[in-house]
Amino acid sequence: MVYLQSFNTRMINFTIILLFIGILPIENVFANQKHEGCQDSHKDTKGEILRSTQNDSEQKIQKDESKALSGEMCQEHGVPEGECSLCNPTIKNNNYEELLKKQCEHNVPIIECDGCRHEVGVVKVDKSIIGEIITIKNVGLFDIEITHKATGEVGPNRSRFVVVSPRVSGVVKELFVDWGDRVKKGQKLAILDSIELGEVRANYRKAMAMLRMAKKNYSREKTLYKQKISSTKHFLEAENAYEQAQIELKALKEKLILMGQQEGNIQDIAIDQVSSLFILSAPFDGTVIEKNVAIGELKDAFTPVVTISDLTNLWVWFDIYEKDIPIVFRGNKVIISVAAYPEEQFEGLVTYIGATVDEKTRTVKVRAEVDNRHEKLKPGMFAKVLLLPQSDTTNRSPMVPVEAVQTDGQKNFVFIPLKEGYFLRRDVTLGTRVDGHVKVISGLNSNDRVVVRGGFLLKSEIMKEKFGEGCAH
Repeated sequence: MVYLQSFNTRMINFTIILLFIGILPIENVFANQKHEGCQDSHKDTKGEILRSTQNDSEQKIQKDESKALSGEMCQEHGVPEGECSLCNPTIKNNNYEELLKKQCEHNVPIIECDGCRHEVGVVKVDKSIIGEIITIKNVGLFDIEITHKATGEVGPNRSRFVVVSPRVSGVVKELFVDWGDRVKKGQKLAILDSIELGEVRANYRKAMAMLRMAKKNYSREKTLYKQKISSTKHFLEAENAYEQAQIELKALKEKLILMGQQEGNIQDIAIDQVSSLFILSAPFDGTVIEKNVAIGELKDAFTPVVTISDLTNLWVWFDIYEKDIPIVFRGNKVIISVAAYPEEQFEGLVTYIGATVDEKTRTVKVRAEVDNRHEKLKPGMFAKVLLLPQSDTTNRSPMVPVEAVQTDGQKNFVFIPLKEGYFLRRDVTLGTRVDGHVKVISGLNSNDRVVVRGGFLLKSEIMKEKFGEGCAH
């Protein structure tokens, strides 16, 4: 201790000597004292900031704990109920509106700032690639519990399927439809010329004339018979001839009906000249799926001319093994997918279960009916069929193609259109995967639209903006 005191005394004396000599400027001494005080001040300030941050964190934790205990925390997503946009879509919509109006530190809307928009998960792309590289579709809702998977084939609805053919042989004079044409009920399909039909029409016209003559003769003989001028024999003969003419005309009319003639066409025979032409018409609205006729061709009776099917409603046939018969019921929902539209799924209902088991395959035929007003499904397509359980309670959840979901290694997310050319990242929680689609447990609603193709490009753009290109802060 004595040694240290003497050392300090000597150092003070040495410093005083240097000051007097002029070697050590006096400012350096006071500067050192000043910086020592500054360092102490910084240490105190940092300590206060650290203590303040710790206090704020502790207060937030205590606040969240109190909310959780009082039931105000969203137990599913781990945020306060008042801030959970997944449980309360109104909050989410409000947040989007606020996001569009929010200004960044550069005094521009944050979504339009090249350096700041990545902070809120927004990416901007050229509008020209939307539709070509980037595809947007509505979120689909499906029941995702699966009880059986099968393969099947799309076919026409045989209840709305007809092969149009003539009831009498004839030569095709005119043709008004072709493959794939849509037709309306009563629309003309073809005009045929039939000698046989012409002969029957001529006989019918002759029978009408004979009936008129027989009727006049019968009326005259009846009047004479009442006046006792004509004999009973003549009266009975006239009455018999009149009845025979009626029978003949009725028989010819029935024959014309069997030949496919309508009541209106038959009545016109008495007015118009006898024609051998007749028209084939569409029995209902549909599409021409087959045509087996050419102009000038002779078509025999009941030979197919065109085939019409209503393609807005189709059947899908699939097989189930006999051990699985108990799990299938009429009214079961099915999800159908085809190779032509891998990103889409179609709903249907089981309407028929086969009454017999195939002896070779030990399977039963099952038929599902599918709404096809979009006409994307075509008869003959192979289909994958997912049979859903029969339940009074529906469990419909948002489902998106697997390709629509992106990941950053920690979270799964999708992109939704914010406004033209702008897309917003939306974190999602995933569930069951079914045939190229995945259930979204949280993060999407039924009325949302999602980028189903091109999401990886948007992910790359947002990462590029975040790490490489943007404003320097």
